[in-house]
Amino acid sequence: MKKNWTPVLIGLALLAGLTLLIVPRLTLGGDGGGEQNGPGPDRSSLTVDLHVVEPGVLQDRTVTTGSLLANESVEIRTEASGRLVEIGFEEGGFVSEGDLLVKVNDRDLQARLRQLESQSDLLRQREFRQVRLLEEGGVRAEDLDETRNELEVLEAEKDMVRADIEKTEVRAPFSGRVGLREVSPGSYITSATHITTLQALDPLRLDLSVPARYADRVQEGTGVRFRVEGSGDEHEAVIYAIDPGLETGTRTLRLRARTDNPDGRLRPGGFATVEVIFDEQDDALTVPSIAVRADAEGSRVFVYRGGEAEAVPVTLGIRTRDAVQIVEGLSPGDSVITTGFQRLRSGMEVAPAEITEGAVETEDSLLDEALPDPDGVIGDPDAGAGGEGGGETGAGGGGS
Repeated sequence: MKKNWTPVLIGLALLAGLTLLIVPRLTLGGDGGGEQNGPGPDRSSLTVDLHVVEPGVLQDRTVTTGSLLANESVEIRTEASGRLVEIGFEEGGFVSEGDLLVKVNDRDLQARLRQLESQSDLLRQREFRQVRLLEEGGVRAEDLDETRNELEVLEAEKDMVRADIEKTEVRAPFSGRVGLREVSPGSYITSATHITTLQALDPLRLDLSVPARYADRVQEGTGVRFRVEGSGDEHEAVIYAIDPGLETGTRTLRLRARTDNPDGRLRPGGFATVEVIFDEQDDALTVPSIAVRADAEGSRVFVYRGGEAEAVPVTLGIRTRDAVQIVEGLSPGDSVITTGFQRLRSGMEVAPAEITEGAVETEDSLLDEALPDPDGVIGDPDAGAGGEGGGETGAGGGGS
């Protein structure tokens, strides 16, 4: 008797079909919508930081180096050679204009002067007698003229001796402070002997240089701030003289400023870091340097308007270490985007995260972060605003 396998085969086929239907549903979630419940396109907006533009104070400035000089300075030497018989100052002390500093032996000159004065007295007596005798016809007029000529020659010799005596004394040409003494009483000195120095210390002069590109922006009366090496105190000075030409070796312009020094804390020869202030504006619109982007068409910033980013062309003005002045393109109250530039495009929906307001802080002194500069100045604030995250170009076209 043959067995009928047809029902068995039909059952196996039905079981296989059910398996193919059930297993994929269990793997994908069981509701037939696995592909619909998977991750879909990201339609969320880009999160960015904003800066609300407001007018504020902006200083156009740069940083350089300088040296302090005495207002007046002289090496004390004598015109006459001889033995030093008197020293009229204390080392490091203050002297007034006209005070005697040193005295060289002048006994021979004093003796010569007394001799000439005696001869002069005799000639005056002779002249007096000859005048009376001339009225009576007792002498010739030529004799009287000869006496008078001798008297004039004698007076000239006396003036020469007095001048030589004056050269044996060295007096202070101006009020100031003397330095260390290099000679002792009794020393034989000549005009080549360095005795001491005399310096006027209030006010002091400040010598500095700026690159040639600043030559048309600096003028007499321009203010500067400076610090000296080894001190954190900040001082102020005013430029009073400008060299008419550039230094050929460095292509820099030499300037000279003057600063008060009533307490004598500043000393000549000190090295100074100097901040030169070219201009100051009270109502400048500034944005963080990072907010300015540059491309082939010029500089632009992204402004947050109606939930979207809008690229706005701008004209740049003064640039500092942290901020850029916007001359045209923005108004007070505009919200400038400061982050997210790698993905940011004009017209893209954005969501504000952190919001800052007011003018970008530019009042801090540049003296705190002075860095070497190839042009001979340090901490040049005109460096362009760098981009973010590679490939982005900073604000480079709106020179100050």
